[in-house]
Amino acid sequence: MQERPTLTRRRFAAVLATGSVMAVIARSGVAALPPDQQALVADVEAYFNGITTLAARFEQLAPDGGLSTGELFIDRGRGAMRFDYDPPSQVLLVAPGDWRLIFYDGSIKQVNVIPLAETPLGFMLEEQVRLAGEVTVEGLRDRGEEIDLALIRTEAPDQGRVVLTLAKRPMGLRRWSVTDPQGLTTAIVLSDVRAGVPLDRSLFVWRDPKMFGWPTD
Repeated sequence: MQERPTLTRRRFAAVLATGSVMAVIARSGVAALPPDQQALVADVEAYFNGITTLAARFEQLAPDGGLSTGELFIDRGRGAMRFDYDPPSQVLLVAPGDWRLIFYDGSIKQVNVIPLAETPLGFMLEEQVRLAGEVTVEGLRDRGEEIDLALIRTEAPDQGRVVLTLAKRPMGLRRWSVTDPQGLTTAIVLSDVRAGVPLDRSLFVWRDPKMFGWPTD
């Protein structure tokens, strides 16, 4: 039996404690990797830059073992993103295409706005994703069918670590994990990943319930 999702504002803030690591990927720097690994990093850049839209199912495993599921939608052309959590969770995350990521928890009628630049996947919405600068590619592990790309902040390596796991042939994002300074790891696993699919613009429209009324369900 699936455990009831417990993605609270506090837990989400904990997840984002190392989110800035991924947020600056678009302006990051690669460590001294051998040429074959640098070529793979370039392939990862090309993969993200080649994405127009992406939709997928996700499972989120929290450090305490709590499991949440839902749908992920990304539209790089609009700079927009949506995490739609399955019931009984009433959590919704929407990046409407500006600087914001809106965290909505209908169970407590709470709305929080977080700068998109501080979120784990904000880098995917950059016009040009570059794996070179403020973040260091700490290491790359080639496991044949998959690669693991470990990232840290160049000037603050003690702030946490992000590991992206991508399939190699064809290249595609499969999962990622964020480990905070206390050593607690939150993992996201994707399935049924569909790239280049039409996405309705309404997915990314945010209507603030404080102005338009709270949903009844």
